[in-house]
Amino acid sequence: MKIKLTKKFVDTVPYANNGTDIYMDEDLSGFALYVGKQTKKYRLHKRINGELRRDEVEETHLITLTEAREKAKLMMVNIKKGLDAYDGINAEPKIQESNINVPTLREAYKYVKESKKRLSKRTIETYDNQILSKLEDWLDLPLNDINKSMVSDMHKKISKTSKAQANATMRAFRSVWNYCRVSFLDENEEYVLKEHPVSILNAKKDWHNIKPRTRHVEEEYIQPYFKTLIDHVNGSSHKFAPHSNNARDILIIFLFTGVRLNEAQPLRWTNVDLKAGRVVFKATKNGSDYHMPVGKILHAILRERKKLSMGDEWVFPSNLATSNDHIKDLSKSYHHISKKAGLHITPHDLRRTFGTVANSLNVNYPVLKRLLNHREAKITDDVTLQYIQVSQRQLRDALNEIEKFYCKHVNMTQDEVIQKLYPY
Repeated sequence: MKIKLTKKFVDTVPYANNGTDIYMDEDLSGFALYVGKQTKKYRLHKRINGELRRDEVEETHLITLTEAREKAKLMMVNIKKGLDAYDGINAEPKIQESNINVPTLREAYKYVKESKKRLSKRTIETYDNQILSKLEDWLDLPLNDINKSMVSDMHKKISKTSKAQANATMRAFRSVWNYCRVSFLDENEEYVLKEHPVSILNAKKDWHNIKPRTRHVEEEYIQPYFKTLIDHVNGSSHKFAPHSNNARDILIIFLFTGVRLNEAQPLRWTNVDLKAGRVVFKATKNGSDYHMPVGKILHAILRERKKLSMGDEWVFPSNLATSNDHIKDLSKSYHHISKKAGLHITPHDLRRTFGTVANSLNVNYPVLKRLLNHREAKITDDVTLQYIQVSQRQLRDALNEIEKFYCKHVNMTQDEVIQKLYPY
């Protein structure tokens, strides 16, 4: 059967019931798809130099359709020249010698960090973990020495610990490679680096399908969780130290505002305006500063923390006596509070909870988008959003309604919650 082979056709054509089904390509004469009972393979199917050739090109899951056609063309040329069909084809492609040395992965990553000045601190920390830690064995290898087989094996190795991290690590590696490929050129402005080898994951369909997490505090659990929070007092509270009730207060911020962990932890007092009741979270995930008003309870929490700050620059300073930094890890405290509440909840779960609560209160979409500090509307988004300006008053009103929602679940008003938090 003659047909124009496409990726969709190759992926969806059913396996043969008996024998082998042969589909001849309309685009490249002599190129065919062989479909057996359990396999799909690209093959030559052409009379060359008087002999009918049926040489295997590659199994379909190991190569893209475009790559298979190119390989088939090279095989036909070899056969016409009287060479072995695979002569010089299965070897890694050679890169022309150049006066420019091929960088190692370590050198390439250093170059990217030095060149891309706008990378956020959080992005760099993430890339450091992926490139410097998970790909440590590759750091001193020239990039051209890292091949598709190595990529496939490393992806499988990391997947044993975390499928999401396996995907993320290979995307980071690909990003570094692509940036350096267009940056490292020889004297003739030709590429020094070969095409990135991460394409093997596409060809073999080895990328993991990671479903978004949905865990949040469901409404029937809001009462015990919020009550646990407002009742919680940590061991340093009697000292009236700047770090008193760090865990309780920052979890309430997550619950009331939906801000991200790495935005709240490094909050400085210089970015808090208590008189105006406004906070500025710097260098957020979307690349911009987020100016956020605060609701009544959160305003009281910040006001009380300021009284205890004793000149400290951080809203949530570390409780380590030798550290002048902000808090880094409160996971033990989070676990303790979750255990008391009877459910395991992380800071990002509270961000999802915030969005869910706001939606249940019918907070309109432009306000909700602003509260979650998602990227501004682009040309590809709903054009209408580009014309809607959300005021600080709208944001504050929405945040107060969200605070009241939680208070209602514990049969208290905002003022009563504040009194419970600060009875002195």
